[in-house]
Amino acid sequence: MIAEFHVKSACLRRIGEAAYGGVSIQRLHARERRCRLVVWVGESDRREVEAAIADEDCVQTMTHVGAEAGGHWFVVEATDAALLTVGRALLSADGMLIHADRADEGWTVRARFSDRSAVISFREDIVADGVTVDFQSVLTDDDEPSSNFGVTAPQREVLLLASESGYFTVPRDASLSDLAARLDISSQAASERLRRGTGTLVGNTLASPHRPAVRSHRP
Repeated sequence: MIAEFHVKSACLRRIGEAAYGGVSIQRLHARERRCRLVVWVGESDRREVEAAIADEDCVQTMTHVGAEAGGHWFVVEATDAALLTVGRALLSADGMLIHADRADEGWTVRARFSDRSAVISFREDIVADGVTVDFQSVLTDDDEPSSNFGVTAPQREVLLLASESGYFTVPRDASLSDLAARLDISSQAASERLRRGTGTLVGNTLASPHRPAVRSHRP
């Protein structure tokens, strides 16, 4: 089960302003009074980013790990109440961070949990610590994007069937109604899965920002 939520936090705000390709936390480890962040800064000048990091009130230490695809990896030790609370709550609920993107005066976080009760426990822990959190979506196992470039299992099924049946050939060897009949769904449902799956594939391949991890989009 994947939950997406927004947490208010000023941590790494200046880095977000300096980076053209955005800022993403790929790992978050909560410690006693600070958290260790593995941060990806996309398509940016290293000197500008390091200067921005130096101006961050929350940052205690920073290490440049390496450059990749025009961006940079950093390991950051930070003292931020909101991120520390998220890290501790994830640990308590046996949750796993997928990634967190800097946006709208805070972080848009995607995390994986074993079930809905774990999500509820996680949320209760955060609220109990006085952190402002706004849950935007909770996806069940059937709705979760697969590892195949972010497409969901139903989207993958219709895309593969379309390819195998000749839906993409010119002229077409199969129609949308043919796909719907094979899958025992309506033509509208087949069309929506096909469009969304195609859009996700394009977004995560041809139109993808040069980041090391493939994003997971909503179905």
